[in-house]
Amino acid sequence: MDFKLFFLATAFLSVGLFMFFDVKKRRAASDKTDWNGQSMPQYIQFGIIAILSIIVGGVLLMESLVM
Repeated sequence: MDFKLFFLATAFLSVGLFMFFDVKKRRAASDKTDWNGQSMPQYIQFGIIAILSIIVGGVLLMESLVM
């Protein structure tokens, strides 16, 4: 077990999950929110980065357990 990869994976997973739950509770700017909030491209980009960091964390976790 590679501890360096394990802790790196844990960091990616935790940051990704925090970002994902933050995206879920936010709302994009629209008529309903009186144009307060993030623009739609920023909202989508933040969500994609959150999902990618969760995926990278999962892959690194599997890799650390195999070694």
